[in-house]
Amino acid sequence: MRCAFTILLDEVAALSRRHQGDFVRSAVLLALTQATRSGDPVAEATLSPVEDRPVRAISVRAIAQSLGLPYETTRRKVAELEVLGLCRRLGRLGVQASQEALDGEWALAARTATWASLRRGVTDLRALGFDFGLVNHVSPQGGGSGRDLLASVAALSDDFILRLIEAGAAPHGSITNGAIATAMLMINAEPLTRNPALAWRYAGAETPPPDAMRRPASITQIAARLALSHETVRRRVQGLVEDGWAVRTTGGYLYPAERMQSPQMMQVGLVTTQRFLQLLQALRQLGVDLETVNAD
Repeated sequence: MRCAFTILLDEVAALSRRHQGDFVRSAVLLALTQATRSGDPVAEATLSPVEDRPVRAISVRAIAQSLGLPYETTRRKVAELEVLGLCRRLGRLGVQASQEALDGEWALAARTATWASLRRGVTDLRALGFDFGLVNHVSPQGGGSGRDLLASVAALSDDFILRLIEAGAAPHGSITNGAIATAMLMINAEPLTRNPALAWRYAGAETPPPDAMRRPASITQIAARLALSHETVRRRVQGLVEDGWAVRTTGGYLYPAERMQSPQMMQVGLVTTQRFLQLLQALRQLGVDLETVNAD
């Protein structure tokens, strides 16, 4: 789960940077792109009256519901994306990601960053002695190479990231709060994450690491990890403290151990683990050798 969260945070930071620190707008584009290209059940396949061909569009309200965002916020972000040329409106049919967002240089840059994040995550797992035999029973099908492979990997990763963003929003109140809480949790766990002995000792849901072994996270560290503004993180962390999802301590903030073991976070952990194993299986099906992939 920690390795999965590392990939999530890498992707959140990359998304935020591409949108000048606007994580919400980046998440809206991610949901819109995924719905347009993947046949998400929330999107409706329709016939474009202009081009007379099947297109896949999604309503602004559906995006808002999917991400747990206010409708007006989502509408405003969609309008900004339209100005940037990353989506287009199809009247009553809804909104569709533009060709630039799907296959242009914007998309290629995003796919390259995603592939790098996934390689780092798989490398971290291997360093911790993870048994890839759990997923290697899936027969490789081969997914091509170059841009084709990047596109396939990006589609899988985007779905993975979206599901984790949504799962984190449920207990913490919003997708931004969920990302900040996850960054705090991971900074707290850094002394354990890269130490195989400690990582396995505290690997179970019933064996959280003691607070004395965890590192407090500062506002500056969280902001840097997510590529968000210091003020945004400061304000959101204060809200998490008030709601009991963070505690102030010497040197920064800790995610409370009792919250890590709450039913809400147990569910987040279950979803994260299941989705991550599914992602690894899907990568294997594309022909990615999980035993030899490296971070370089």
